[in-house]
Amino acid sequence: MKNIFITYNKNSEIGENTALRMQTLQSLYGLKIFLPYRLHSKSISNETKIRIEKSRFILAFSIDKFTETLKEELEYALAKNKPVVVIYDEQQGKNIKFNKNKNVEEVYIDYYNTDEALHQISDFLRTKFSNAEKKQTENAIGIGLVAIGLGLLVNWALTDK
Repeated sequence: MKNIFITYNKNSEIGENTALRMQTLQSLYGLKIFLPYRLHSKSISNETKIRIEKSRFILAFSIDKFTETLKEELEYALAKNKPVVVIYDEQQGKNIKFNKNKNVEEVYIDYYNTDEALHQISDFLRTKFSNAEKKQTENAIGIGLVAIGLGLLVNWALTDK
């Protein structure tokens, strides 16, 4: 789980800032966080495709208005058989349809209680990756980073409200 691709809706301040802050923390935990490469592009770039391919799983913040850019990235990740975790704002609701894809975990975040969301993500990722000792450590580190990301998201959302 050394490489994680984190994405968000284009022009989403909360999604982008949370992803950037998570990327800043990557070196503390020996992880590599990839973000989408979207400069001057209306569709998924080749660089973004490479980053998705190198990643163990995809974490998507779909907190606000859904964009085609995010849809393209998630479709590409699923075509490459990557596990995808999509986080929605519980109050805003779901804004993507995956037709019960077993490689997708959709999580609704309650900003006042993130425990349920974290357990749901953790359970999903554990089912997707092997239980070898080294992999368990990598999985735990990745899940820990997701927990930090949820905390950052909560702080951002609550101070924004």
